[in-house]
Amino acid sequence: MKQDLEQLFLHIITKGKKDNTYKFALGKFLLEIAFNCTIIKEIKISYDDIAEAFLKYYWFQECKYKIKQDFKQNSQPQVISIIQNYCGTEYIADSFDMYFQKHDFKNNIIQEIKQKCLYDVIPRFQPDESNLFYKHHHEKSLKKYKIPKQEKRYIIFNEKAVAYFKTNYELFHKALILEWAKFLEKTNFTPKLIAKIENLGKTKRSSLLKYKKILLSIDKSNKCFYCGSNLDNNIHVDHFIPWSYVYDDEIWNLVLSCSSCNLKKSDYLPSKDCLEKIKLRNFKYNFLQVNKDIDEYYHNCKKSGFLEYSSNCKPIITVV
Repeated sequence: MKQDLEQLFLHIITKGKKDNTYKFALGKFLLEIAFNCTIIKEIKISYDDIAEAFLKYYWFQECKYKIKQDFKQNSQPQVISIIQNYCGTEYIADSFDMYFQKHDFKNNIIQEIKQKCLYDVIPRFQPDESNLFYKHHHEKSLKKYKIPKQEKRYIIFNEKAVAYFKTNYELFHKALILEWAKFLEKTNFTPKLIAKIENLGKTKRSSLLKYKKILLSIDKSNKCFYCGSNLDNNIHVDHFIPWSYVYDDEIWNLVLSCSSCNLKKSDYLPSKDCLEKIKLRNFKYNFLQVNKDIDEYYHNCKKSGFLEYSSNCKPIITVV
């Protein structure tokens, strides 16, 4: 039984046709349910709970990291279209929980995902002849599955599968994230793709205080990188190329800014004038370990869907 569970799970995530990433999302959900289970037992799980997990996984990919699901805009998964319809297509600065505290359509999104995105992935995640992971109530009509009646929209997570997934969580989760990232890397130009998929909603930003001290010690101009105004005591450290794209704190990508510019820029890309300016800055202060790639980072970030913020970038750096 244990060998069957392992072979089937790894076969599902590594083989077969992949039109979208729904099976990875469902697999991640099952693993997390098992991992967080305190008492090993059979678990009844509603489609609402699965749909809410899908919303969270894909909300971060779309609204935070701008991870493309397909090269063609008109062939994106239904779950992305639903999220864009309610949340728009621009970067969202709020956390997932804070955003939906401000908006009352979370349940509407969940109901649409439940109705439009789960009818096929739930029965097809495991072979017809196998109920090793869970039992469901979908019936096959010719080559398609019919979504169950409202009162039967739930799965029964097998007790043995719960126990095995919990015991082998690390192994299965790493394998799943790797396959999910391999699928997405074909359509994306984003760095740290595995880390972004693995840590959806769990990554905490590090303090940039040490970088503020370094930047202040080497740049005596005391000017905002973007507008050139004198910096007061409320000095911000900004990621030139958005953190949600670079997903790292590297000094070549950090600049000092006034609070106004930092808040206005948010997760937008700076103008091309600013791109030339930071390249000069990095040359002057010998932050050149990745300087040759800044153009590539910038343009790939733009390809990924990050919008450009129009600002007047003052040329305050002179290279000597």
